[in-house]
Amino acid sequence: MYNVTRKFLAVLFAVMLTMSVFSFASAETIELTFAFDQGVGEPTLKLIDEFNASQSDIHVNSYVLPQDANNLHDDFVNKMIAGDTSVDIMALDVVFVSEFASAGWLMPLDEAFDADALSNYLTGTIDSAKYQGTLYAMPWFTNASMLFYRKDLLDSIGITTPPSTYQGWIDAYEQLKDQVDYAFSFQASQSEAMVCNWCEFVWNNGGDILDADGNPVVTSDAVIAATQTMADLIGTYAPEGTTTYAETESQQVFQEGKALTCRTWSGTWNTFNNAEESSVAGNVAVCTLPVSNEGDVSHSCMGGLDVTVNNAIDDAHKQAAITFIQWITSFDSQKEFTLLSSQPPAYSAVYADAEILEAIPFYADFFPIISDGKGRPVSPMYSEVSDAIQRNVHQALTKEVSVTDALQALQTELEAF
Repeated sequence: MYNVTRKFLAVLFAVMLTMSVFSFASAETIELTFAFDQGVGEPTLKLIDEFNASQSDIHVNSYVLPQDANNLHDDFVNKMIAGDTSVDIMALDVVFVSEFASAGWLMPLDEAFDADALSNYLTGTIDSAKYQGTLYAMPWFTNASMLFYRKDLLDSIGITTPPSTYQGWIDAYEQLKDQVDYAFSFQASQSEAMVCNWCEFVWNNGGDILDADGNPVVTSDAVIAATQTMADLIGTYAPEGTTTYAETESQQVFQEGKALTCRTWSGTWNTFNNAEESSVAGNVAVCTLPVSNEGDVSHSCMGGLDVTVNNAIDDAHKQAAITFIQWITSFDSQKEFTLLSSQPPAYSAVYADAEILEAIPFYADFFPIISDGKGRPVSPMYSEVSDAIQRNVHQALTKEVSVTDALQALQTELEAF
């Protein structure tokens, strides 16, 4: 009897142990996979490790892709079409949010981030994270263009406040022609870089590419005048080769001391002020991009990555993904990420943080610039929109066709999307 009882208890214990294992497995840590590019790999991995160490309910794994926005886009598209759930959270270029949202691939985030929470972020970053009024992404980090200029040259002619208009910069350049070759250096190759530059010329002349309803309006007087200004600067006040310049080429002109100004991205500050790379180090300052008319608000083009949730994953993983996104887009996480990566934060208060300003002092001048930044046209067919802009506007800039004809062709193409 004793042996039977002992055997029964042993079996019972084994069953209970098995049940406890299954019970433990059902309550175990939720595994998430966060996909991002290797350009921000090291600081992102550090943050992921910190998040994983902070609690035991969620464990985030990394899926690192090459640093190429188009490669990321294609990889994610293939996964989304297939209903793949191997990736839970995606770091998505801001211009692709509307495409993924319109296809139903992204989880809406309105319930996770209310108006008070969103008010902490730069307005332009939230605008780019929405599609048809619904929030589908959260800003992770951002970027914006700015005008770098030779403060020493302006000082030499008694200008202590940088000009705000194109004409103002041209007037200053006319007094400095014996010291510098060009007034402006910017990007106008047939590329996404040119799209960003062209948008800025348009916005800063009071125009736009799409109206509030998403309809193309590129044949307006404001857009025609802005495009003509951009074309006229090339070969006169900007290098003839500007129509072949992306960021690297235009920045080199400025680094070599050949241009009074350079329009490029904020991250170039360190390069321009590195004496080993730049002949103008120590003489560089920043300001807003020029506008056509005195008193107009200047808008810079914004970039960056948003974090999004794969709509195909189950509810438990979605909730865990939201928890992680709330953490990685918080003030503390964005501050640390900025210090680790020098990527501009989307969380406004980070720009006023004393530790940030000590590490990156030019953020004091940069914050007013990025606060008025704008995103490129929001369209679920952004890739096609960008391609149409690149081809048609570039023809106008190289003077292969007139500005009016190029914009009419662009209008026709955009209306077909």
